[in-house]
Amino acid sequence: MTYDGYNKHLDLIANGAKIGAAKIVYQRSSKTYYLMVSVEVETPEIDPTKTTRVSGVDVGMRYLAVETDLRNKSKFYSGSEARHKANRYHKARQTLQRKDTRSASRRLIALSGRERRFIADVNHQISKEIAKPSSLIGLENLTGIRDRTKSRSGKKASKKQRRANRNKAKWSFAELHGYIDYKANLNGSLATKVPAHYTSKSCPKCGHTSDANRPNKGLLFRCECCAHELHADLVGARNIAMRTLLVRQDWTSTGSLSASPNVSRDETKAQILSRFSELRWTSDTSPHALRYSAQCRVVDESDSSTCADSKHQC
Repeated sequence: MTYDGYNKHLDLIANGAKIGAAKIVYQRSSKTYYLMVSVEVETPEIDPTKTTRVSGVDVGMRYLAVETDLRNKSKFYSGSEARHKANRYHKARQTLQRKDTRSASRRLIALSGRERRFIADVNHQISKEIAKPSSLIGLENLTGIRDRTKSRSGKKASKKQRRANRNKAKWSFAELHGYIDYKANLNGSLATKVPAHYTSKSCPKCGHTSDANRPNKGLLFRCECCAHELHADLVGARNIAMRTLLVRQDWTSTGSLSASPNVSRDETKAQILSRFSELRWTSDTSPHALRYSAQCRVVDESDSSTCADSKHQC
């Protein structure tokens, strides 16, 4: 049979790409059969020191991803539309489950497949934008993220909290990281993971880390030491970008790039976080910096690491 397809993929097959698993999909609207074939492509070794761009990506629910590079170029990927559509799927599923008929069961199966494809499509679109050529892309190591971000559940939880827990449980951040990883390799780029601890609570300007830097756990980041104000997710992306730059510098000196940092031991974790606390984002983007500059004056000229009024470490 003759077949047609995406020219880029057909060229990969013609140039020796290995063909993997395949499945046939029927689209009822166009009455067309599609053969979905996976291919394995060998990518060349990428030298992190030769990448011309370093970026950091912070993932979440209000913004599915926030990307920034060391040149202050940032992009926000809103999750409002995705959350709205996910809530519509949830309501439809509840209605069908209450009906409990054979036709409702068939509809539930079709609905679940549509929801999975929707999430995968959104992740594909975001990862395609992030995986730019010749980049070293920093991603959070989200192992154990559910244990570190426990929220109220069950009867004690409000309706808003239950909805937030449901959205967080359904969205696949690991899938998004995987898409960024393989798309980066195809573009001559590299993705690496850095520890995710305190990325949205550490000030990129002075290094102070505190829960109070996130008032009411909202989207506003306000450093209680130097009064630096910024979008909390952008602060997280900047901290990830700086940690990624540190990973590249370690690769230059040691010759090894850790794709998944081992921070299981308390000593190792403390040592890594201590190094991260020394990183500084040099450009000042806080519109309130001049207003609050007097609040972080130095107590002793020989020690420039202590704030006069609050005794916080800057």
